[in-house]
Amino acid sequence: MATKKTGRSSAKHGAGARRAGSSADEKPVALTLKVDGVTYVRLSTLRATQRRTNQDILQQALKEYLDRAGA
Repeated sequence: MATKKTGRSSAKHGAGARRAGSSADEKPVALTLKVDGVTYVRLSTLRATQRRTNQDILQQALKEYLDRAGA
């Protein structure tokens, strides 16, 4: 009997999985973040004044935090 393949690659979940950002052709994974209203307004203001996307701001902030944390 044939085995059914799923849309996910087992290599992504195994011991040989690559770290995020290790490959330019790696598909991004969606992440949802819920924030309070004040934080949202601060982010929106920063986004408008710097002409950057929420994605760019949050991605840079998360990368810097993970680097500091040694993760």
